[in-house]
Amino acid sequence: DDYARTLALGTMMLRHSKAKALVDASYNRYAWNDPEDLPDWFQDDENRHHRPQLPIPPELEAKMKEKFLSLATRPIAKVAEARARKNKRARTKLAAAKKKAEAVANSSDLSEAMKLKAISKAMRGQDAKRPGKTYVVSKKGGGTKGGKGIKLVDKRMKNDQRSMDRATKKRKNGKKGGLTGSKKR
Repeated sequence: DDYARTLALGTMMLRHSKAKALVDASYNRYAWNDPEDLPDWFQDDENRHHRPQLPIPPELEAKMKEKFLSLATRPIAKVAEARARKNKRARTKLAAAKKKAEAVANSSDLSEAMKLKAISKAMRGQDAKRPGKTYVVSKKGGGTKGGKGIKLVDKRMKNDQRSMDRATKKRKNGKKGGLTGSKKR
């Protein structure tokens, strides 16, 4: 709120005539009337309420608030740049793989099986990866909303999914180190 007011004042100060009017309005009968022998609470009250109101149009202040909110909700530039770089890298890799696959397909000295193997090797890892579902644990009070790529689950479902992932990873990699437990001698 104060920030929007400050921005509105700053934009008003850009115009020379308005800046001059604001400076002229700052001279008033309360400007240097600071008696020393008054109690602190009274001086605080006077400072709060005995000042002339600044002539800021409410529509200008509302415009500044809206501008500030739009800046706050916009994605960070560095994040957007990083995403763009990642997409560009993926596109160039895909284009290179396509070119290589085309060259392999056009070559006549390879058999069909070898061509298929070479093409699949060139295209490996180039398939467009879709982001998987994000699992969000729903709480008692609600409040969380599902959306695109988001699945609401309870704690048990989340733990089951995690254990399934762990089991598939273990199956894929195999046990490390050979002997385990009491069989180590």
